Amino acid sequence: MYDTFGDKWALFLKALEMYVTESVHSINVELERPGSALAAVQNALVAFAERSDLSSPEGCMGLNAICEFGQRDADVTRITRHAGRVQRQTLMRILTRAKNQGEPSPDADLESMADFFESTLAGIRMAAKAGKNRQALRNSAALAGRAYTVLDRRISP
Repeated sequence: MYDTFGDKWALFLKALEMYVTESVHSINVELERPGSALAAVQNALVAFAERSDLSSPEGCMGLNAICEFGQRDADVTRITRHAGRVQRQTLMRILTRAKNQGEPSPDADLESMADFFESTLAGIRMAAKAGKNRQALRNSAALAGRAYTVLDRRISP
């Protein structure tokens, strides 16, 4: 293993990169489903809450890395920020599609809607790590998804 990765830290970083890349990919697959873009956002939250890797008592590797290292480690920060940018790009594209479909109001603040989505994902991750059961996670995700019907009318630049 060390011939390939060099040391434990390099192995950790590669595992973290693979984990966050797969996590973002699975969310983006849900976001990019055809049909109503706002419904895709709502469904992506619920699908995320139903992921089997959230049931581990160890929690989400990405969230654990952010909580442990914050922005103190340049390599961890680079990996998590890159994943965050990829996620944000897809999310903004889908929210723009929703706006083009006439789903949110024309003056909806898409950046704030994206911030809410990202915060919801982090909250679901943290709640899972704290031991919330699958039904509670799903209910929280569904409620957050329904909030988009309110958010798009009340948040404006």
